[in-house]
Amino acid sequence: MSDEGEAFQKSKGGKTYERILGEPHSKSLVGIRELTINHLFAHVWNRGVLSDRDRSLITIALLVFQGHKDQLQAHIRGAARRGMGREEILELMIQVAHYGGWPAGASGQGVALKVYAEEKKF
Repeated sequence: MSDEGEAFQKSKGGKTYERILGEPHSKSLVGIRELTINHLFAHVWNRGVLSDRDRSLITIALLVFQGHKDQLQAHIRGAARRGMGREEILELMIQVAHYGGWPAGASGQGVALKVYAEEKKF
């Protein structure tokens, strides 16, 4: 592991990233990735007012609405690894469909079902 990788794993952001997404970050911390780890995961996810579960539901809903499928897959997978149920995620897609648009909810459901099919243990 590189010095940067070791430093990342020990950082508050690195630990939070792994807690939320269920796997260690493996990419170089350059530009937006550095801010993602050292601000978003180190500070925003650790504010304490909302639970990880609440932040995950909000994050997943917004990613569905915006159509960001790569990040959506990662957050659904992380939520499932932390015990959020399949039915709960699919219900979230129904809520998004009604408030954010039918295509967004349908696309989000497709992404969720793909994640669940790939990860048979969920």
